[in-house]
Amino acid sequence: MLDAVRDRSHLVVRWSLAVLLLVATVLVAGVAGAQTSAEQELSSARAALERIRAELQDAEREVASRSEELADAEERLAAIERIVNEVAARVERQRVAVRDAQQRLAEVEEERFVLEQAFADRVAHRFKQGPDLAFEALLSAQVAEQVITRTELLERVVLGDQVDLERLAAAETVVAAQRAVVVAEQRQLEQQLAEQQVVLAEAEDLRRTRALAAADARQRAQDLAGERDDLEDEEEQLAALVRQQQEEARRAAEARRQEEARRAEARRQQEARAASTRQSSASASPAPAPRVSSGGYAWPMCAPVTSEYGPRWGRMHRGIDLGARTGTPIRSIQAGTVIFAGWQGGYGRITLIDHGNGMVSAYAHQSRFAVGQGTGVGRGQVIGYVGSTGNSTGPHLHLETRVGGSAVNPRQYLSGSPC
Repeated sequence: MLDAVRDRSHLVVRWSLAVLLLVATVLVAGVAGAQTSAEQELSSARAALERIRAELQDAEREVASRSEELADAEERLAAIERIVNEVAARVERQRVAVRDAQQRLAEVEEERFVLEQAFADRVAHRFKQGPDLAFEALLSAQVAEQVITRTELLERVVLGDQVDLERLAAAETVVAAQRAVVVAEQRQLEQQLAEQQVVLAEAEDLRRTRALAAADARQRAQDLAGERDDLEDEEEQLAALVRQQQEEARRAAEARRQEEARRAEARRQQEARAASTRQSSASASPAPAPRVSSGGYAWPMCAPVTSEYGPRWGRMHRGIDLGARTGTPIRSIQAGTVIFAGWQGGYGRITLIDHGNGMVSAYAHQSRFAVGQGTGVGRGQVIGYVGSTGNSTGPHLHLETRVGGSAVNPRQYLSGSPC
């Protein structure tokens, strides 16, 4: 009967401890879930901020380059505009020459028409008088003086016809020559107009590709600077939120540790009373697990360092890369609590472990996880496996350490070489 009572008491204690543990786990999971969302937003904001900063540097360099090109473009543009003005003046002079040539052509054509009309009138008049008028005039002369006079008149008529014909031929020659002048002047005008179009097109291309490009570069730099300022403000807000949630997570973890210690003590005392009641040999309580020094950090694996913390490829590399084969175990550098284990943009599969005092370690590009969110881990415990997920050129571990949300060189915590 006494044994049954003791067993029932043990069962009640175990159930009570289980309920308390469940409640504490739910509270910690809620805090960790909120913290995970903030961590994701903060990571995204920082990635965007780094991108904007890099683009801003490129834009500022482009502004300087475009400014030099703009100065050169302005000089060339001034020279081209002078050429445009000269060509425009030549074109206008050529238009005047074409108009003069066309006017002169109209005049000589009018002169030719007058001569042709006068000659046609004379021919028509003589045709009406008949072909033998001159001979009859000679026969009808009464005296020699009339014959001589009428002979001289006939000679003047024939001579006049010859002169008119020569004038008509000369007028036709002048008209043909003037037409050739008009064609030549018009052709030269067309050539100068084509030249003017080429020069104008070059000037417009110069304005578009250089002068306007410089203005666009300056505007782009201003836009990026404004976007950078906005992202920096956002990062500060998110960093403050992460620090707040880390503090809440630490308080919840501390409460859980205290509760676990209280339950462990209650369990030890219950077992001691039960042992005394059964009159069994008293035994010392189990020795507590050895504590790990808060300042002792270990490398996550034995692998060569392929990239250090610092500037790389024109940007800031905020961690240390260790090259290893896919599937190589990754170990926690220190004891802590997993506050995130999932996919995060260019980091791929990443695990975040909170070690207390605002310090968080990150393990990126994993092929798979060994622990989940909310799991407590010890130093050297396997938390995942090497992969090449996210923005990665090959299998490796990207290790970051952050204090208060800001990245610091992991070598502040890791000494020597990994092996």
